[in-house]
Amino acid sequence: MGFRDALKFFATCVTGLEDIAAAEVSRLLGVEAIVDVSKVFFETEPEGCALLNYSAKSVNKVYLLVARGEARSLAEIEGVAASPNLVELIDRGQSFAVRAERHGRHDFTSLDIAAVVGEAIIESYRNATGVRLRVDLNNPDVEFLAILRDSDFILGLNTTGLSLHHRYYRVRHHRAGLSPTVAHSMLMIAGWQPSESLLDPFCGSGTIPIEAAIHALNIHPGLRMKNLAMTRLRIFSHEILSGLRERLMGEEEAPRPLDIAGMDASPKALSDAETNLERAGLKGCVNLSAGDALVLEKFIKKPYSKIVCNPPFGVRMGLRDPYSFYTKAFMSMRRALPGASLTLIASKPVVVTRALEDVGWTVTGDRRIMLGSIAGHIITAEQ
Repeated sequence: MGFRDALKFFATCVTGLEDIAAAEVSRLLGVEAIVDVSKVFFETEPEGCALLNYSAKSVNKVYLLVARGEARSLAEIEGVAASPNLVELIDRGQSFAVRAERHGRHDFTSLDIAAVVGEAIIESYRNATGVRLRVDLNNPDVEFLAILRDSDFILGLNTTGLSLHHRYYRVRHHRAGLSPTVAHSMLMIAGWQPSESLLDPFCGSGTIPIEAAIHALNIHPGLRMKNLAMTRLRIFSHEILSGLRERLMGEEEAPRPLDIAGMDASPKALSDAETNLERAGLKGCVNLSAGDALVLEKFIKKPYSKIVCNPPFGVRMGLRDPYSFYTKAFMSMRRALPGASLTLIASKPVVVTRALEDVGWTVTGDRRIMLGSIAGHIITAEQ
């Protein structure tokens, strides 16, 4: 198998948003993307993988699929991991590390998996070259991901490095801030188009309106990521990467005022949003203003067709009576923006759904996603 032609890859994403990630991969690369748990599989050339790292907005990391097979024991895992020829992937002087995930019932741990896979990689490379690769768990040149889900074992090579959800503009964070990849996915679920007006009445540090502006102006966030792992990998030539970067930069649109607005009652949140917006190079593209979402009609002076937001929830955010808060907010939205659709994320879907329906909204969707170990729900509603 050559590592210059069409290869198998997988991109990781938030659990519950796999279809959004698959649609983006298919749109960017023009290939079929197959949905799996927390990831999507696809085939492309190295340039296609690089394009995803530079342009994707809904995926976290992109991996070259190095090996895959059935494995029920550590010995079988080691056998699958030892099968590929890694000489074309790793230079002799490079260090490596293995990260491992395990899902299901097994009589061994993820640390055990990482250890046997690491040993298999060392032995396989030494047998092919006579060189023993260095292990560096803290700052490796090359990072592998081993995933065992029940008896399905896959070994991937990280082409991204730090997750793409670490956007270049995020210098200020809200305590209940939203991941940019989730924010972008919410915009896609809402069906928002750049030609439509958009309001986030709980904008916090500005993630949703900034992601909307990035999408509207065809900005490629990965171009601004430092130290993408693919720049250290042999299969990505300097000529391919530099040519692709130049082409993508030429596709980006110049900043301009957009019909996108963010509002928040907190002066600190608005200050953070302004800082992030300026860091994104989008100052003046998004209208940020102070306002109370419970009385939107006092602050909104124009119509918006889409509302996309991450409203506060829980005692941690000062909500001792979530139902009362939500009913006031949702009624305020109806008064201020009749006809607008709503897409929001919440941790208490039953309370949110009841509040929506009690003030006249029709819930059209409830999608469960996993934010780390915490379940969230992306809820859509129409008036």
